[in-house]
Amino acid sequence: MAHEYEPVSETDADVIGLLAFSALAIMTRLAKDGDQAPSIEAHITHARMSARAFGLFEQLEVWSAHRGVDLEAAAGQYSGLYDDLDARTRPSTWSERSVKTFVTVGIIGDMLLRISQIHGLFQDREEMWPFEQEQWVREHLAPQIEEDPQLAARLSLWSRRVAGEVLGLVRATLFTHPDLSGSPEASDEIAAYITKRHGERLAGIHLKA
Repeated sequence: MAHEYEPVSETDADVIGLLAFSALAIMTRLAKDGDQAPSIEAHITHARMSARAFGLFEQLEVWSAHRGVDLEAAAGQYSGLYDDLDARTRPSTWSERSVKTFVTVGIIGDMLLRISQIHGLFQDREEMWPFEQEQWVREHLAPQIEEDPQLAARLSLWSRRVAGEVLGLVRATLFTHPDLSGSPEASDEIAAYITKRHGERLAGIHLKA
């Protein structure tokens, strides 16, 4: 007997679309990082991260198909969402590239986690992205930052620039798509949550927010 699934509201479909589009964007970002990696080991690791991002997209495809959600249409409404962010934050070194992805994936993931929780979706998740890029940065870049004050200062400045752009994007997205958060108060709460978590993540790799 086929399993009966609850119907999905239009607003929930919009949330799933944003999740799916973001997974595709991060897949592309991680693949580009791998292409610029300084070693074959890092290239392979980032390729695996990218594959996991596409794996998440495929999971959302299955979830959507069972519930009658047109995922292509739901995700397509967000096309171009991250283009300006990439254009305005072009890294000049591998460490800047890694920190940019670290900051972006963390902040966007926190936004999507809180939005999903508000809508009662994927309540069992404590983290949105199982891609392990954060762990990679902690293991490979954080020790270099800890040992080099000049690198720490430069990457702290860079991370603030990237975070400012990403937080601006978050606020613009919640303003343009108000049903994602449900209320201005919830949007403010999401922004506060994101900012707190971002500071904690940066401290974990010896950078100042």
